[in-house]
Amino acid sequence: MTQATFFLVMFYIALLGLGKGISGASPLAAAAAPRPRDCPDKCGDITVPYPFGIGRGCSRPNFNLNCSEGVLLRGNNIQIESITLETAQIVAYLTSTYSCNAQGRRSRSQNMSFNLGSGLFLLSPADNVFTAIGCSLEARLNGRIGSANRYLTGCITTCTSVDLDDIGQEGAPCSGQGCCQASIAPGLSYVASRWGKDKQNNNPVPDNTCQYAFVAKKGWYNFSQSDLVGKNFANKLVKGTVPLVLDWAIRNGTCPSPQHNGNKDIPYGVCISTHSYCVNSSNGPGYFCNCSEGYVGNPYEGNGCKNINECEPSTWPKSIKYGNLFPCHGGKCRDVDGDYECNCNFGRRGDGKSDKGCEPVLSSAAVVVIDAPFYLAEGTISAIFISALLLLFVHMEHEKRKLSDRYNMNGGKLLKSIKIEIFKKEELDKITKNYSTIIGKGAFGEVYKGTTREYMQVAVKRSIAINKDRQKDFANEIQIQSQISHKYLVQLLGCCLETEVPMLVYEFVPRGSLYDVLHGKNGNMRRDPISLRARLDIAICSADALAYMHSQASQKILHGDVKSGNILLDDEFMPKVSDFGTSRLMSIEKDHTNWVIGDSSYIDPVYMKTGLLTEKSDVYSFGIVVLELITRKKARYDRNNSLPLNYIKASMEGATGQMYDTEILSSGEDVKCLGEVGLIALQCLEVDVDDRPTMTEVAEKIKRCKSRWLQSHWHGKTKAL
Repeated sequence: MTQATFFLVMFYIALLGLGKGISGASPLAAAAAPRPRDCPDKCGDITVPYPFGIGRGCSRPNFNLNCSEGVLLRGNNIQIESITLETAQIVAYLTSTYSCNAQGRRSRSQNMSFNLGSGLFLLSPADNVFTAIGCSLEARLNGRIGSANRYLTGCITTCTSVDLDDIGQEGAPCSGQGCCQASIAPGLSYVASRWGKDKQNNNPVPDNTCQYAFVAKKGWYNFSQSDLVGKNFANKLVKGTVPLVLDWAIRNGTCPSPQHNGNKDIPYGVCISTHSYCVNSSNGPGYFCNCSEGYVGNPYEGNGCKNINECEPSTWPKSIKYGNLFPCHGGKCRDVDGDYECNCNFGRRGDGKSDKGCEPVLSSAAVVVIDAPFYLAEGTISAIFISALLLLFVHMEHEKRKLSDRYNMNGGKLLKSIKIEIFKKEELDKITKNYSTIIGKGAFGEVYKGTTREYMQVAVKRSIAINKDRQKDFANEIQIQSQISHKYLVQLLGCCLETEVPMLVYEFVPRGSLYDVLHGKNGNMRRDPISLRARLDIAICSADALAYMHSQASQKILHGDVKSGNILLDDEFMPKVSDFGTSRLMSIEKDHTNWVIGDSSYIDPVYMKTGLLTEKSDVYSFGIVVLELITRKKARYDRNNSLPLNYIKASMEGATGQMYDTEILSSGEDVKCLGEVGLIALQCLEVDVDDRPTMTEVAEKIKRCKSRWLQSHWHGKTKAL
């Protein structure tokens, strides 16, 4: 055997060993098998992607569907409109409940109840809503979570008079006048709707009216007065069905540990395609698969995730419908596996992927001066080449000197002596993929998502500008921030000093801000369900973090921009207070500062008047956050209404109950608890700063409120949580 042959054999054996190692790390991979090529992948106009299939042996176990005359069915009663792999959802049609009245008697009716069976499908709590249409109606949705836990929710409608012209306007949201809506819980596999007359409403139900109740996709239904008359609404429906969204998952397993799952090129379970990864289901047990960033396709099939050629939009799959998703300004686009490069054209520099793009190295006047000798020498090629090399050399030396100067100016020598990681600019360019994924933007700058070489997700904050008078204090402030450690404060991991404005690297918090969870992100009305207990925990833990900043840290820190947008939530809805890095760090001897930039909807009016920020200014802003938690209203809502002013007014009129979020009201004890929390918020909003509690006192007050609320449930005064 020659030496070359020996090395080839050893290399092949090593590959076999690696393959066994990967399959050993993926215990469910053996269960994944591609469907035969002769299996149909469409039913009518509907695409049926694997793991779903039509016919024996064409799908994963329990994922089989039926195709009847171009109609895609699950069993006999679930008609499927579309299947989406990326979000693991289907849009289906199911029946609604209705009852009609004629001369005071029920004349026609149809009941809604459906059982989704084995648990493959669960009603999506984020994309569906329970809706009831009618007058003086008390609608209830019964259900079952899992195999034993019973579930009940509902809502009440009214009509201000028998005259149908006095009820809600055409296209109005369902707020109780003629129709109402209620959120649903995760984990529901069986539901049935029931109703009765609202006993608190003595108005008679008009003749020739109908009542409806159904679970449907959010945004699908807009109220119309005519829907109350006769069977107008029922006649709009196709076979008495309404569209709704069902979540699905591979229910017999979970994703591996974050260390394993961080490498998105290692197949796991039924995610058999290379460049795919596992995502834990947020609705019920199990997981589903996605293609890694830069790839698109079917992760459940071998080599199903294909590279996206970012440089050729004509080759993009139909699922990519974005206009300028992969920008390349002033450069040449080059596709690479899973990504793309945008190399600046000659004479330009910068980041072609950014909004600014590649910018000219020299000004127009400098180009004319340099070009003049070459025109005189009839454009000799050798002279141009030598000049280009000289320019390149001078530019590189200039860039090196500029990076070094910035490093020293931003306090690099001081920070080198402490335990904080200092990143090079080119490192952060790679970690953020040239700042391609923006996750936040505000008055201070932009925040980008990134992944380190150790597959750790981070948030990189790039500020727009920094006060030059404060630049000399930057290193001292970073040194103090790096020593702050509290489980409910976002941890500073490192910084980059080679840029004009230093960049900060923080731990990544996955769910986003409390503002987005409560009010929807970027104008999207989709909001996550969030329980009363979770909201109390968010308030308590956030208050603990601010109390630590005010009194327990080695150096007093004022936040200066407390708002729901600066409270981040992890996957378990636990908070992390962020953006205190933009706050003013103070010595123990000082009790105020006059440097702050905050959101005007949350700023303490005493600070606005005096220009002095104190810890009681943070208390005031936190009081508004507490009101957001219990009302689910923005600090300024419904065409510039002020939440704190309206709540104070409602408190004086004894009408605060009308402002609470109905999603977290299920008993009198809930109302009592919200009233106590609202009172704490009012104390934070006191005009006299001396009458406001400290953040430590705020945290303790809400803890006691939560304890009393939990005890009332444990003593059987209300239904189990």
